[in-house]
Amino acid sequence: MATVQILWSWWRVRYPAYVLGLAVGMVMMWLPVKTFQDNDAWESRLRVDGVPAPAVVDELVHKRRNSNTMHLRYEFAGAQRQAEVGCWEVCLRAGSAVRIWVNPDDPDDFVTDFGVLSGHRGRLQGVVGAAGLVLSGSMALAVIARLYQQRRDRRRRDWQQQQRDQRQRQFVNARVGTKRKPSRRHYGQQ
Repeated sequence: MATVQILWSWWRVRYPAYVLGLAVGMVMMWLPVKTFQDNDAWESRLRVDGVPAPAVVDELVHKRRNSNTMHLRYEFAGAQRQAEVGCWEVCLRAGSAVRIWVNPDDPDDFVTDFGVLSGHRGRLQGVVGAAGLVLSGSMALAVIARLYQQRRDRRRRDWQQQQRDQRQRQFVNARVGTKRKPSRRHYGQQ
């Protein structure tokens, strides 16, 4: 099959928006995974290239059921700094000491000794990934529903064609004058 024929067959797809939506949704779902991998690589690099510094948990803030934040205070390059770190797995009490590795080019960028990067990284990408999951799921369901409807329509057309063919055969096979009314006589009464 030639490339032009393949492209023409793809162009004839009845609903290319579904396929496009499915592809966009898959890319949106890939974004949080990529961000997570990039954050892991950055964490490893900060542990190697970063400057170690002691930090103290200044305050632990309970925001929601699964979202807590620790406010850290640390000194770097002669200046006092504060930053917040999300705590999902490790939440320390106020006054606890934490070791961090600070990026020398950006003193507000650091990683803690329990592997959490400063700030709230990846939240937006997580929302985009969830939206991508909804989009690709709905597009996949739409494609499946469309294929199911085409199959149902094809069966209906086949059934209607069979009915027309059967009526046509009955009409062709009927001979003039040979068709009679059914007898009213009972078989037992002759």
